[in-house]
Amino acid sequence: MNTKIAGMALVAAIAGAANGQIVMQEVDRIDLFQLNNDQSATFIGTNVSAIAWNGSDLFLAGYNGAAASGTGVARYSGGSFSVMQFISGTPGARGFSGLDISGNRLAAAYDDGAADPQGLQVFNIDDNSVLWSKNIRGGSGVAFDPGFGGEGSGVAWTTFGQGRRFLQDTETGADIFGNSAPENGMIITPDFQGSFWRDMDFAANGNMVARRSNDVTFLSRTGPNAGTASLLVENNENGPFIAGQNVAYVDNSAYGDFVIWNDRTSNDLGQAASDVLKVTDLNGNQLTLTLNLLGGGTLADGNGYYDFSWDAASGTLAILDFANRNVHIFQVPAPTSAALFGLAGLVASRRRRD
Repeated sequence: MNTKIAGMALVAAIAGAANGQIVMQEVDRIDLFQLNNDQSATFIGTNVSAIAWNGSDLFLAGYNGAAASGTGVARYSGGSFSVMQFISGTPGARGFSGLDISGNRLAAAYDDGAADPQGLQVFNIDDNSVLWSKNIRGGSGVAFDPGFGGEGSGVAWTTFGQGRRFLQDTETGADIFGNSAPENGMIITPDFQGSFWRDMDFAANGNMVARRSNDVTFLSRTGPNAGTASLLVENNENGPFIAGQNVAYVDNSAYGDFVIWNDRTSNDLGQAASDVLKVTDLNGNQLTLTLNLLGGGTLADGNGYYDFSWDAASGTLAILDFANRNVHIFQVPAPTSAALFGLAGLVASRRRRD
């Protein structure tokens, strides 16, 4: 993107942000239908339930909506899928709750209804090997915590019935902040009213956003294992037994920092994406979200289940549509039409580089 075009896009974005507008432009779309329905060794579930995006490759993990079968983790690169792991015997209505990526490390949270030896895992994406695993119930997502002030970084996780962020060493899986004294994980709940944690994400400075049922919580970091928790969006913990309530922290130089989340209180089909997908600033103010799709139109109605993965380096946000089995890659902010043409080619070439 040349400087003049970039400047025009930035000016437009800042104007939009000042008016409470967040505008994104789709630059790529990945159809997951074939992957989801392949009953061969590449099968990773009836639907994709979690994604991680690094600006070039897409990582996916599955959910089993049928009788006991298998789920797994796959990679989409260069126009093709490859399976990194397959777990047989996943019960119906269970599977992976979250993925996150940092450098060449991929973290995955797996939930089969109880604690499982593969509940929390970290992969080396260079060779698809599992570096370590931890026996937990991985129903509440996972994220790489950058720490605070250069300390306290690692793989963060939460679990049902707890109000803390626990932390493992990224390379070894050893406890950094566990669930017993004296090194308890930091308290992240703002009011101790609910504990159905579903997802989390971190800003580069260590601040944390999380989903507690259909609430959105915010933690302002004050130390490697400390912070002040508050409610960013109060939905009275609606939908405590509804999976797929997710969130991403977007640190965008044009719009400023904001969070994107899905307002999901039921599994019903026919939910309009425009009603479910929401963006909120760090003061809890709802912003207007505009998603410009390639070829025009709007996102199809679904069941309210979306997952998100923000790549700051490329300024792109991946959005998983669980029900319609698509992943949409959006540029944030939306570029001009001339820049869009070049960007779409750049995204495609990045995906072909392997």
